Order: sequence, then structure tokens, then C-alpha cells
Amino acid sequence: MGAEPAAIAVAVVIRAGHVLVGRRDNSAADAAGLHEFPGGKVVPGETLADAAARECLEETGVAVTISALLDTGISSSSNGPIELSFFRADPIDPCPEPLAPFEWTPIAGLPGLAFPPANACLIARLHALDATQGGS
Repeated sequence: MGAEPAAIAVAVVIRAGHVLVGRRDNSAADAAGLHEFPGGKVVPGETLADAAARECLEETGVAVTISALLDTGISSSSNGPIELSFFRADPIDPCPEPLAPFEWTPIAGLPGLAFPPANACLIARLHALDATQGGS
């Protein structure tokens, strides 16, 4: 029987037609050089939403509120299978400056960036939503 997937919570932080995106180091064990949203492993006793908010603050310095589950997906990492939960997040501070390598990226530009395959449906959904709202 296969290993139980590790729970990974991801914050998709949206502000004025932009989303918080970083690029993984080229030497990273997984998804080297690819773009990502802030997120990471859920610790015991933590909800998925709480983990997404905590990981976002730890990785980007941006405090957020979580409002909705946007998408889920299954993938694999060098440590085995992972189950991703992508949450809509809004910055608490209206104009936060994130820590490098994260930056505010126009939603319209997401399809041109290289993300892990497990992000494809979410990227398409965000891009379509932004297009219907006329971008920002």
C-alpha cells in the first residue's frame, strides 16, 4: 500500500489584480527554478487554513486572512506523495512588501510563468477570473 500523502497548505494571496509569487532556488530538491505560491507542510493539530496563513507569514512576511478553498491537487515530492490545498488569502496590510524571492505578479502574467504541474488548474482558473473582471 502507498504512503499517505503529506498535507501541504498554500496561500494564494490576491491584491488588486496581482498575486504573491516566488521562484524556487535552482538548487531546491523539488520544483527547482519553478514559480510557487507561499505554502508548506501542515503541522499536527493545525488546520489547513491556519497552515496556509502561517506558511505565508513565515515565507513572505505578509500576514493574511484566509477566505476560501480554491482548489486541491495531488502531486509528488522527493519525500513522497503530497496533497495540496490552495486557499484564497487577502493581505491584512493593504500595501505589504513581501520578502524575496516573493513579489506581486499580475494575474494576467501567470500563464507565462513556469509552475509545478499541480498548479495548472488553479493558474487557469485565476487567469480566467481575472480576464472576466478586466484585470486590475
